[in-house]
Parts: sequence; C-alpha cells; structure tokens
Amino acid sequence: DITFEGYKRILKNSEIWMGYVNTIFYTVVNVAISLAVTLPAAYALTVKSLPGRKFIVFVFSVTMFFSGGMIPTFLLVNSLRLYNTRAILVILGAFSTYNCIICRTFFAALPHELEEAAAIDGCSTVRTFIQIVLPLSQALLGVMVLYFAVGHWNSYFNAMIYVNNENYKPLQLILR
Repeated sequence: DITFEGYKRILKNSEIWMGYVNTIFYTVVNVAISLAVTLPAAYALTVKSLPGRKFIVFVFSVTMFFSGGMIPTFLLVNSLRLYNTRAILVILGAFSTYNCIICRTFFAALPHELEEAAAIDGCSTVRTFIQIVLPLSQALLGVMVLYFAVGHWNSYFNAMIYVNNENYKPLQLILR
C-alpha cells in the first residue's frame, strides 16, 4: 500500500526546516554577492585601456587550476574569525573565475560603439555598465544566477569544514 508516513516524519523534523531556511538564505545572499563581484570584474577586464589587463586575466586563469589549499584557507578563515559563522558560507565561493571568463566573453561581444556613444554623452564607466551593458545582458544574468544558485545550493563541503553550529548548517549537511 502507498503510505506517506515517511513524509510526515520528515515534515515534523525541525532540523530539516532549519536546513531549508539556511540553504535558501545562503543561496540567495551568495548569488547576490557573486553577481555583484563577478559582473563588474568581468566588465572591467573587457576595457582595453585597463593597465595590466592581460596580467590580471593570467592570474585569474592560474587560480582556476591551482588553489591555495585547504589548510591555508582554513587558517585564513580562522584568523579572520569567520570560523563557525554564517558569513563564511556566503563569502567563500563568491567569485568564480570560470563564470568571470564567461561574462567577460559576453561583454566583449557587445558592440563597442554603444560604450563610445555613452562616453560622448557623458556617461561614466559605472553608469555605462549599469544603464547600458546590464540591460543588454539579461540572458547572461539569467545564466549566471542559475550557475551560482545551483552551485551554491548543492555545496556542502565548505559547511562541513567551517561550520560546527547546528543552527548554521545547510540542508545538505543535515541530510548527510
């Protein structure tokens, strides 16, 4: 026979609900921070007059293949007093080099004449980015929101390493 007893027991478990709330909070905040960090960085890397642009792209690319390591990252998190806080689950992974390269490629494909026209009209680089480039990048924004949201929703390793407080654990650790 079909029974819903398992679902009833799960829905009565307060840890599951706390995990859902935490995961939704971490995902929403991380997506907002990730967009606020990645999109301007990618746009800045499309500006040909940026000093050291090729070197910055090289440094970003190297970080895709070589990370600092788990122990130095843990020591940094601990020295910044972010261990066992909600902030660490939001901050870690806020910048993705891979996603930055995707955004940079998209921004580079936009017509440069739009930026020149905005500059002639007196727009600053920031205003051009916000009022011209971002509205033309709605498809990119949708893809980036999905990439960041799915990636952060499914992550559990950072929480497993940096959070001991039961009230801060995301759903993935509770289900584990």
